[in-house]
Amino acid sequence: MTSNALTAGDDRARAPVSRRLFTALLRVSPDLIAVIDANGTLTYASPASEPMLGYRTGELVGISAFDLVHPVDQVGAFEGFASTLSSSDSRAVPLLVRLRHANGTWLATEIIGTNHLSDPEIQGMVLCIRDVSASMRTEDALRDSEERYRLIVELAREGICVVDASGITTFANRALAELLGTTVHEMIGSSLFDLIDEVERAGAQARVVGPGDAAIHEQDLRIVTFDQRRVWARLRSSAVRQHDGTSIGAVLFVTDVTERRALEQRLAEEARRDPLTGVANRTELFEVLSPILDAGGLTAALYIDLDGFKEVNDRFGHTLGDEMLRIVAGRVRAALRGVDTLARVGGDEFVVICRDLESTEEAVAIGQRIREVLGQPFGLAVGSVQIDSSIGIAFGRNTDAAGLLARADQALYRAKRKGRGRIEVTIDEASA
Repeated sequence: MTSNALTAGDDRARAPVSRRLFTALLRVSPDLIAVIDANGTLTYASPASEPMLGYRTGELVGISAFDLVHPVDQVGAFEGFASTLSSSDSRAVPLLVRLRHANGTWLATEIIGTNHLSDPEIQGMVLCIRDVSASMRTEDALRDSEERYRLIVELAREGICVVDASGITTFANRALAELLGTTVHEMIGSSLFDLIDEVERAGAQARVVGPGDAAIHEQDLRIVTFDQRRVWARLRSSAVRQHDGTSIGAVLFVTDVTERRALEQRLAEEARRDPLTGVANRTELFEVLSPILDAGGLTAALYIDLDGFKEVNDRFGHTLGDEMLRIVAGRVRAALRGVDTLARVGGDEFVVICRDLESTEEAVAIGQRIREVLGQPFGLAVGSVQIDSSIGIAFGRNTDAAGLLARADQALYRAKRKGRGRIEVTIDEASA
């Protein structure tokens, strides 16, 4: 037997196997394979027509394929058919078309048609039809989700932006642009960090887009806006990373906290100030005194009590008494040096802290000035009122604040016991 005869025999033996394999593949394929002639009539539909479109095998043969196409999609289907029909190289061009299901619903499909009219065994156009309804629903849901998030970001009152690994802004919403006194267009391509106070700029950028962890960072920073306003902004940021952990930027939420910071500062100051006279209260007194004593310079505490104030208060009432205390605070402040601290520690008791004294005599001289200004008449609504004052002075170096004030209070007690209207001084060896 010749070699040609052997080859022909092998081909004949393989032919039934190939047909069986082809038939099996069509039976199990989830894609529908169909053939239409030059008029668009279906001449073949694979078994996938039943699970995909609800038509039994062979039921579609002999009908026009265009009768299955959604009316809105028919123009595109006709154009795709004509284009493929006129193409001699049979290039596959995918087309999205809705086909009618046997139950009357419409199924989103992707059809790829190839021209095989010249093939004597096919004599038609082969259509590979794939069900893409699930992916279309996913894409629609994704688009809906993206649109919702876009609206949320655009309508948010909080500033939102995205920066790349270099800190350059790649996205910003309108709220952030308005906060910074500019437009979204102007923000894109610029760096938000250029607006941050120079002292805090490098640290802020390192925390936001540096190689640190993926935690959410929050910080208050001073910012100079595009229109040169100075504001406090609270930045909350979270790094955006690739799968390997490489940082590719960050998402930032920016809130104007200028008013909040001012309120917090005002409340903090009020917690340390006497509400009636505006001078320091006991809390601030200890905050100021402790570091002064730690510095080691000669320091004096002058404990002041107003002699005769109770009688004025009882006779004319608390309203005039409060007015008199405010005048007292103003007069004492005027008698002090710029570095001295005045605090109100009781109803009619004040404390003065004199730091970095040259000698004990300097504090005594300050005490004498205080007594002089407080001894002058007070012009009140009821007329001229006059009081006196007693002062106890104690000195300290590297001592504790409570101990120094206690010694000054003891000196004041001695002054009042000796007849009031005088200055008593306590000087220990450590203070000399």
